[in-house]
Amino acid sequence: MTTVDTDPVTQADAAANIAAAGLADRVDLKIADGGQFLADLPDDSVDLLFLDAERTEYPRWWPHPLRVIRPGGLLVADNATSHPDEIAPLAKLLADAPNCYSTLVPVGSGELVAVLDR
Repeated sequence: MTTVDTDPVTQADAAANIAAAGLADRVDLKIADGGQFLADLPDDSVDLLFLDAERTEYPRWWPHPLRVIRPGGLLVADNATSHPDEIAPLAKLLADAPNCYSTLVPVGSGELVAVLDR
């Protein structure tokens, strides 16, 4: 698993929590811009992409969120019901993408979940 954050303090807190859970050998922590990180990944290289960043940035990252997900993989965007106006552009891109099926899961702050069937 790889986690990406732009804030070193947040990343240090995450590293401490991951180590406390005994998972430090399974998680790669990166300090980077999420959009650029996705742009640099190869096609079909991600099984699950969980987006929990600035929701208004997601459309600017397009098409990389879908390009990097392997066939049968999942994209999950957090805070879909708590910030519907901010998530709407991503939801539209997913709805218009061929072979992509998405739904809103009303748990917590809401999860926009998409599966790719390429």
